[in-house]
Amino acid sequence: MNGATNADAIRAFLSRAKTRVSWLAMAEGAAAGLSASALLALVGVPPRGAAMLHVAVAAGCTLTGALLRLAYVRVRQERVAPLVEARAPVCRNVLITADELLKSQGTNAAMLASPRVTDLVLHNAAQLVRSLDLGSIFPARTVLTVLAAAVAISGMLAARDLAPVRTVVETVRSAVNPNLARIDNVEITVTPPAYAGGERQTIRDTSRLQVLTGSRVQLDVRARADSLVVTTLRGAERIAAVRTDRFVVSLSADSDGYVALTPLINSGEPGAQRLIGVSVTPDRAPRVRVVTPGRDVLLRDPNSTLDIAVEADDDLALASLRLRFTKVSGSGERFSFAEADVPLEVTRTSPRSWRATARWTLDTLKLEPGDMVVYRAIATDRRPGAMPQESDALIAELFAVGGDAAAGFAIDPDQERYAVSQAMVVLKTERLIANAAQMPADSVLKASMELAAEQRKVRAEFVFMMGGELGDEHAHTGGDLNDLGEEAEAEAEEDILAGRLENQGRAALMRAIRSMSRASTLLNVAELTSALAAEKAAVSQLELAFSRSRIILRALAEREALDLSRRLSGDLSEARSDRRAVPTVEVSPRIVALRRVLSEVSGFARQSVQGDAARSDAAMLAQLAQGILRLDPSAAAVQRIAAHLTNAADATAATRAGRRTAALDSAMIALSLLLRSELPAAAQRGASPASRALDAALSEVPRSDGVRRPNP
Repeated sequence: MNGATNADAIRAFLSRAKTRVSWLAMAEGAAAGLSASALLALVGVPPRGAAMLHVAVAAGCTLTGALLRLAYVRVRQERVAPLVEARAPVCRNVLITADELLKSQGTNAAMLASPRVTDLVLHNAAQLVRSLDLGSIFPARTVLTVLAAAVAISGMLAARDLAPVRTVVETVRSAVNPNLARIDNVEITVTPPAYAGGERQTIRDTSRLQVLTGSRVQLDVRARADSLVVTTLRGAERIAAVRTDRFVVSLSADSDGYVALTPLINSGEPGAQRLIGVSVTPDRAPRVRVVTPGRDVLLRDPNSTLDIAVEADDDLALASLRLRFTKVSGSGERFSFAEADVPLEVTRTSPRSWRATARWTLDTLKLEPGDMVVYRAIATDRRPGAMPQESDALIAELFAVGGDAAAGFAIDPDQERYAVSQAMVVLKTERLIANAAQMPADSVLKASMELAAEQRKVRAEFVFMMGGELGDEHAHTGGDLNDLGEEAEAEAEEDILAGRLENQGRAALMRAIRSMSRASTLLNVAELTSALAAEKAAVSQLELAFSRSRIILRALAEREALDLSRRLSGDLSEARSDRRAVPTVEVSPRIVALRRVLSEVSGFARQSVQGDAARSDAAMLAQLAQGILRLDPSAAAVQRIAAHLTNAADATAATRAGRRTAALDSAMIALSLLLRSELPAAAQRGASPASRALDAALSEVPRSDGVRRPNP
């Protein structure tokens, strides 16, 4: 064989060797890149649920690792012959020499060797490369095994989001046991209420659902079952399939809770339960405030002009914004009221945020000295039946001669500018009766109870005027309104001697106070018509009291000041320690329930997963998850505990001991932390400095037998 043929054989061998080294290097880099992406996935990068992103990260790491490794090998191994010689000692430098001769042909270095020597070296090298096996010199089994393992791990991490492990386990079990029910997937469609203007959302296979109140929730359940038991806070319901292996559940999201889905096959046991917690976000009431002037004002001119600015915002969208005022004229209980709206120029910054301004000229109101205007902004959102929200009420009062406080007197700035009048209570009750037909029953009751609070406030002011001796216990005796009883008569002996109780104005005021008490009681139960009659009776008695005989407030005697110099100067010989029984602390039912769940979960943690008992244990854990959610479905801590118990139930059904133990441990830790936050703080031990000083003083006082008390 001539020299050209030998040279071609050597070059072909070295080319195959370079290609094999390059591919092995890229395989090593790809395995390293896949391993790095698997580690990132285990620490949460990318997060679970983003399967496509996980695939993209894995592909990027693989390509980057392969290119970096290939670049490194090319830099370190520019000549492949020395690498072959290092792994095949039988070459004895022949391949390196032949490679050098081939690269130096036509150069001065090649002329140093005779043609006969060159032909001999090439001949020996050609025979050598024909006997060498690149598969033995550069084995690929180890690299390919590592690469396959990295691909498998990365594929499992990506597949955990596309096909949950429990689904695979249930599929295998179903093939073995055809009577085993299972849920394949749950597709949830959330339709927000029409007024919210939101878009419909579709969520698949979730354990936690957060929706807006009033939303419609439809669950499309794919299950291998004859029927499906749907359990919520309202109870359990068994539904049939709309078609083969498909169930449709429709719910209205009104409050926090959960949905438990249990598949059933008539000839077999119930399948693994799917628990979905539901958190309902309430529609927040709009917020409104008067920015300008933002305070009460005292007017000197009835033709004044007020520049008013109002701001309002809502979490979804506002529906209306207006400025309402009430003109108050008169004095005492002879008030008159007139209501109307002030035109506003509304600027809609966004559907959620509005701003309005008004230049209000008061000359059209024809105010007289002493009159006042009470105004407030009112905003509503788009929720049907929602109560309007009012801002703080502000006052614009026309100055009256003599209306300023006299010299030597001051008004507490923290107290209210004006008290709620009994006539105003009557007006608000009439307004509520007129609007009650268009309001929900609970809203009517709430507004009525607020009026009852205002009525009690008015009553308290008049009771204080009477000296405070009238109590609620006399309001419903049914006897003579002038009869105060023996105890009250004894306490009012000074007034009797002075002849004050003969004042007819005082008797009328007492009748008004008791009418206010009856009105408050009726308002608490939303008996509006009867309450209005009692309120009007109170107004009549008040007008009679103030017009017939003026009420003169009693002058309260100044109390004697304590003489601190006489402190602890009395006879202490009979002083004894006062020991009181410690009151029994009642444990709340919530804490009792949490302790019970923690005890049961710890019992499961001590047990091992057994074959026949696994399904019953899983069902009991699922029931515990439902029970803990019933305590407080909206609490995040309770939701986490229920999720841990659900995971423990799934792991128990799948007989995965490690995953079950981890889930139970997490549930017990979360339960312990929640219990710790619920328990009251421990009482602080140790006496106060004042108590220690008193004990020291008592220890120095001799007893009647002459023996000193020991210092405790």
